[in-house]
Amino acid sequence: MYLQADLTNIELAEKVSLSTSACFRRVKALKEASYFRASHADVDLEQLCEYVFAYIEFTSDNNSAAMRRKFADVIKDMPHIMDCMQLSGDVDYISFSCFPDIKALNEACTALSDNPNLSFNLLKHA
Repeated sequence: MYLQADLTNIELAEKVSLSTSACFRRVKALKEASYFRASHADVDLEQLCEYVFAYIEFTSDNNSAAMRRKFADVIKDMPHIMDCMQLSGDVDYISFSCFPDIKALNEACTALSDNPNLSFNLLKHA
């Protein structure tokens, strides 16, 4: 079951040579005894998501006026970043973005993190 959590009760009963009712009772007993911690699906987000809306937080090592201008120049050429605001506190900027997929979002975050003209010590998206 741990390799194929999506088996139906009928399929599982056939695999373990039990009647469907006996199989159901045993699985139910295992669940009630907390033998199963979780069940999840490995979802292909690339296929599922047509667009990905995300907030991206930027924390910079250098918050000088020159660095702020460099940052503004870089993100103005990124059409997927729709809005960006400067904040006070632990996070310097937050942007609202819309990317075609998760891969594009991750690539943009990597490009911004790796940009030698910018000095981010933390970049995260949610």
